[in-house]
Amino acid sequence: MLKRGDESFLKDAFNKVLQVTAVVIAGFFLSAALVEWIKSSHAPFQGFANYSWVPRLNTFLYLMTMFNILVIRYAVMRIYIAPGPDDLKTVVRRLVRADIAAMLLSGLPCIYGLVLFLLAGDHVDFYLLFALTVIYGTIYFPRYTKWVSIVEEKTPAVPEKQE
Repeated sequence: MLKRGDESFLKDAFNKVLQVTAVVIAGFFLSAALVEWIKSSHAPFQGFANYSWVPRLNTFLYLMTMFNILVIRYAVMRIYIAPGPDDLKTVVRRLVRADIAAMLLSGLPCIYGLVLFLLAGDHVDFYLLFALTVIYGTIYFPRYTKWVSIVEEKTPAVPEKQE
């Protein structure tokens, strides 16, 4: 069980992560708005590059998207097991870094889709990769109950003084 001061410290850090997460999610939807704006203002939009290597880039970025879930898991794991003491501040700092990194990495498919749209003009690529970003974002969205369980598991219990 967390002490009152520790719980408020944890909630403050979690709220900061939620604010960063909201900005990241807003960026995803801003890119969708950008795609729609370009699609409507440059109709019919054929992309800014008509090169023979675009299909290979398309395949490469889809493969990168498939491996993205492994990259996220690896990055989060490395942050969690970083060397250092297991006091409350260190554990919370690791949680903050891990959740922000997971949300930023979950947005990579959206960026890949935007690049493919801008190069080839195919909005279907963007929306498929945007949907994967939404799925990854849902999987790695910060959860307070997870934070509490990790903090309780990692930090040693300090016995209260009896008077």
